[in-house]
Amino acid sequence: MEQNGKEEEADHLYMVNILCNIDAYTSANLMGSMKRVVIGGTFEYLHRGHRELLKRAFELGDYILIGITSDNFKKECRKSFEKRRDIVDSFVSSLGKRYEIVMIEDKYGPTLDEDFDIIVVSKETRKTAEEINELRKRRGRKPLKIEEIPLIFAEDLLPISSRRIRLKEIDEEGKRLKPLRVRIGSENPSKIDAVKRAFLKIFDFEIQFEGIKVDPEVPPQPYEEDTIKGAINRAKKALGDADYGVGLEAGLFWNDTVKQYFDKAFCAIVDKYGYMTYGYSGGFIYPPQVIDMVKKGVEIGVAMEILSGIKEIKKKMGAIGYLSKGLIDRREFNAQAVLMAMIPRISHELYL
Repeated sequence: MEQNGKEEEADHLYMVNILCNIDAYTSANLMGSMKRVVIGGTFEYLHRGHRELLKRAFELGDYILIGITSDNFKKECRKSFEKRRDIVDSFVSSLGKRYEIVMIEDKYGPTLDEDFDIIVVSKETRKTAEEINELRKRRGRKPLKIEEIPLIFAEDLLPISSRRIRLKEIDEEGKRLKPLRVRIGSENPSKIDAVKRAFLKIFDFEIQFEGIKVDPEVPPQPYEEDTIKGAINRAKKALGDADYGVGLEAGLFWNDTVKQYFDKAFCAIVDKYGYMTYGYSGGFIYPPQVIDMVKKGVEIGVAMEILSGIKEIKKKMGAIGYLSKGLIDRREFNAQAVLMAMIPRISHELYL
């Protein structure tokens, strides 16, 4: 009974706060002086992304309406509406603006019929905001200004989400809790090691690597576009249920200025959300006799075996290792391409 009394008192104080906010909102609204902002979500976990979303809403508006999904609308959510409401209320109460928290039973909430100026969204919810504006237009209402905040990433360079927290992949701050899973679209040891080298330079938590035999669907000796297609196909086919899928393909790229073919490794990296990034290694030219053999239909790996006398050279030092006399090997060469493909993820704030 004592506990119930405390809960009733807390609910009473919460409602007093809401009513005061509503009165302030009504008064200022009548004077036409208030910027009205709306934001919605489930808020199962008040993670770093949610906090940035809420802070941006409070920066933009004088009055903020926060819609939180009902227990019936988002049944996969493990926390009650009341608990989620109280967590959000505790956070925003110190942000110094008038606000109201309401329960919503669908993805639109009160946005179709009530007057607001701005709707604050994430990349994932922007489509809903656009739907809202289309429906408001049909009803003769002004569209809302859509303010999209950038994605907030965890330390594994994947977006923070409540689902990932629920699955215990990450915590609310984005710290990785489970080993990162990386699958490579090749069983070639030099390619697998190259990916390991690159990823272990970037991340300092546990990573599980796995090489997968796949068909890149390009000729054994690819040129230019086929090189790129091969890497993309390898990445997509390798991904499966992993966090990242990585594809590496080496090929010849013609440079018309110097009239030479350059050997380059091309890397494609796709994550479990479908976002793909790309990168090249440096390039080098082959001895004329190797190019002559290639023009006659001999694959470069075979041509280099003939030239060097080393069987399966591409699985060892590679042509670059042999031609540079050990100054750089195939693993390092491929790792360059992997690191280049990771740059848009490492500096994601500049790319997304």
